Amino acid sequence: MPVLKIVTRSTLLAVLFCYSFLASASGTRPNVVFLSPDDSRFWNLVSGFMTAVATDLEMDLEVLVDEEEHRFSYLKLARKVLNRPEKPDYLVFMCKENVTTQMLSLANAVGVKVFTFNTQVPEDTRAAVGSPRDSMLGWLGHLSADNVAAGEMLTRFLEQQVRQQGIVQSDQPVPLIALGGTLDSSASKDRSQGLMAAADGQGIDLAQLVSADWNGDAAAYKTGILLKRYPDTRSVWSASDGMALGALDAVKQVGLVPGKDILVGGVDWEPRALDAIERGEMAVSLGRHFMAGGLLMVLLHDYHHGQDFASQPEDSVLQYKLHAVTRENVEQVQSLLNPDNWQAVDFRRFSRVHHPEQASALNSADQLLDAFTDALAGSGAKDVQVTRAEPEPAGG
Repeated sequence: MPVLKIVTRSTLLAVLFCYSFLASASGTRPNVVFLSPDDSRFWNLVSGFMTAVATDLEMDLEVLVDEEEHRFSYLKLARKVLNRPEKPDYLVFMCKENVTTQMLSLANAVGVKVFTFNTQVPEDTRAAVGSPRDSMLGWLGHLSADNVAAGEMLTRFLEQQVRQQGIVQSDQPVPLIALGGTLDSSASKDRSQGLMAAADGQGIDLAQLVSADWNGDAAAYKTGILLKRYPDTRSVWSASDGMALGALDAVKQVGLVPGKDILVGGVDWEPRALDAIERGEMAVSLGRHFMAGGLLMVLLHDYHHGQDFASQPEDSVLQYKLHAVTRENVEQVQSLLNPDNWQAVDFRRFSRVHHPEQASALNSADQLLDAFTDALAGSGAKDVQVTRAEPEPAGG
């Protein structure tokens, strides 16, 4: 019987300690470090939006940029943060091939919780540690766009528009060349997978897919070579807007008129690409994933204050669809990228801590991003309409 009293008291003390720890943690400002993969316009957009959300939610956010833009320099940057005497509560980073497992393990070893996003979890990481909250409970979640669906949607859209504009005969396949990102990028791989699924040889005649390393100059150079090699090309598919803009330069160099003789499409909603769409030079850009960083900040805020976004381990992996911007809606969507509109929205409205009713109203990444869009529309981006469904294949 005395042993029972000791055990019962020890258990009670442990429970009281845990409760005290959680209560203390929930009363603090979450400290987050985001490792930005590079200093491109897209990632500056991502970090800017994250900062706007963090400010409203009273979160401390530090953005560190990988100036060397390589997976091993990215690992080095993570190691530097995790070796600090004063460590952050949370580390946010993009999954990269061959280093993600190490980055997760380093964070797990020092007790820093992690949220990954933007690209799919690499196969070697899934094989080694599984998914978030499997073998590493500190790996809280993963958020990414459905890049396979995006690659297919971009292909189908270009095919449809080329036919509607009469650039090719209705009974002929659309000749297309394609630009991928770096060979170690899962986003590029997944978008290319969607491209290959749509390029069936009937509706689309894919001449060649080449890697342009997410670089506009490289894309311009390689597009110029491909256009000479395949002079019948009538469409350029690009895994990013930055490369699509380089392709536009090459198209003009060979004497073709983009938007009339040949259509170019990309991914990212990059401001310069939206300007090109407004001018009629670029046909389409898929995007809205610049808001994903802001979404995960809401999820981390609520987790930190006791409202876990994942009721089951499998709920810790979230995915959403990208949306299309064309000349018909580009002016409205440009307003979504305006930081003044970000400042006009109180992002606490999306928090389950501040608004418990959100738990049932907004229970998916797609719903939350739709709600972000609607809120930004109400703050200045009037009557925003984005293509939320994949266009039907031409003739189907």
